[in-house]
Amino acid sequence: MRARDGFTLLEICLAIVIALLLLGLALPLIGGINSESKLNATLERFDDFARQAQLLSVSERRAFVMVWDEAGISIEPESPLAEDRDKDWPRLDFEKDEVLNIERTAALEEKPPMEWPFWRSGTCEPIVATYSGPAGSWVVKYDPLTVRPTVLEQNFGVQKKKT
Repeated sequence: MRARDGFTLLEICLAIVIALLLLGLALPLIGGINSESKLNATLERFDDFARQAQLLSVSERRAFVMVWDEAGISIEPESPLAEDRDKDWPRLDFEKDEVLNIERTAALEEKPPMEWPFWRSGTCEPIVATYSGPAGSWVVKYDPLTVRPTVLEQNFGVQKKKT
């Protein structure tokens, strides 16, 4: 008998089953990478905004404050001047289902306002920022001298809303 060129039906089916198993194992990993990148993007967006407040305080040589409201965060001068009335200060709006809070660890008040001060030297008050949104959640601690975050906790995936 002469050997035939090609594959048998059994060999082709076995190859398809192995390929599907490998694909089934790879898809959750790919989804996890996507969730991680989305969550990291939220931290980068907040960190860039904090860096903007720091740069404003240094460049204008006066204190600025990041102020929270229901829709987002704005950067405002701590002591507004007359020429500040017409300026559009930077703003970071929250996306749907996003919650970003801070804990002012060095505040002297029991329940301080949701404000994060940056002094004209470029330093800031130390805080712990907590984020929760569709991409997951994170908790970071900001160093007052470098205004750099240290990630304390990260959870990827959809987070349940707190009621």
